[in-house]
Amino acid sequence: MCHASAVATEETEDSDDGRGIADRITGPLSRAFRSERTAGLVASAEDALWRFRRERKIGKGTLRATYVVGYRGYVAEGRAYARVRVTEEPVIPKPAEALTDPEVIRANLRRFAALSFPGVKVQLSLAGATDRMETDRHGYAAGTMTVGELVPGWHDYRVTTQPVDEDEEPAVARGRVLVPDPDAKVWVVSDIDDTVLQTGLAEGLTAVKTTLLGQAHTRRAVPGMATLYRALEAGRPGDGRSAFFYLSTGPWSLYSLLTDFMKVRGFPDGPLFLTDWGPQERYITRSGTEHKRQSLSRLAAHYPGRRFVLIGDSGQRDPYTYAEFAKAHPESVAAIIIVDVGLADQSEEVTAHSEHLIAEGVPFHFVADAREAAVILADMELITTESIDAVAEAYQRS
Repeated sequence: MCHASAVATEETEDSDDGRGIADRITGPLSRAFRSERTAGLVASAEDALWRFRRERKIGKGTLRATYVVGYRGYVAEGRAYARVRVTEEPVIPKPAEALTDPEVIRANLRRFAALSFPGVKVQLSLAGATDRMETDRHGYAAGTMTVGELVPGWHDYRVTTQPVDEDEEPAVARGRVLVPDPDAKVWVVSDIDDTVLQTGLAEGLTAVKTTLLGQAHTRRAVPGMATLYRALEAGRPGDGRSAFFYLSTGPWSLYSLLTDFMKVRGFPDGPLFLTDWGPQERYITRSGTEHKRQSLSRLAAHYPGRRFVLIGDSGQRDPYTYAEFAKAHPESVAAIIIVDVGLADQSEEVTAHSEHLIAEGVPFHFVADAREAAVILADMELITTESIDAVAEAYQRS
């Protein structure tokens, strides 16, 4: 009877919430999936696959030339921070407007399948300063140059590969770094997905279609946001120009698409903080939330005493990540603006969360759209009152 009773008890515990058996199965699997050992095995398998692809291309004589891209960086306290990647030269598709749907899909998938070149020595040069480094297993390298005082605005840096074969020509590229204007009242940190660029987050499979079929000139901007951002960049008469930093959990593979999109839609230029989606030696995938936390903390450390407006949306963890940062660095946050993406559950949760934050003194604003954000920013004297009408008109045209 005791045995029967024990069995009955176990069955009851398993059926309490339907999770007992599942937890005993998925718990160990989840821990194994997240372990450093698993990550190391996956990373090793990926390395073997890349080596196979390279060797196969070399054997067939189809390996294309070395290609370098210099991402936008920034300058803080006399030091320039830049990131580059070295890959096989990409296949350039026809002009975007001439592409068919299958060609667009292939072009977008190629962004994720670029053959990286690890172990390549590169040199960065800017204003007489240099830095040398070697690309990592995914072809990336980050450099720092001591450049001293530079005037506010954009400055070009040069990237040059150092080929092992003396007969091989070095690959050369140019990137830009931003020296933010110290006379601006605030600088801006903005999320990208569903804050700047509409992804169809609330539309299910539409988001997948948008990712695969979208091009820079066909992607939709969040209504009114480009006009709002230009107003923030300009500030009020006598203000310096606000710098923009774009923060996203999206991969570096989408860098050119995102920068082209922002240029087409009229958003201010700014450095992008993206992620490397490939498996690492210590973890299989990066935490998007942790990526944003680290990027915000880095900006606060590099720019002590500066105040930021943090702009995001209710679709991901922005409300919580930004609030956490504001509590840890209250002197660095002028305002948090969270735009509602229209998901009912998230909206209710963020509304309740915002009430607690406001009571704690966090400058948190949950808004329906760019028009409401414009009113708040004008009240803070960060944009002109005329900008409110300009944002409203842009919103209506969208």
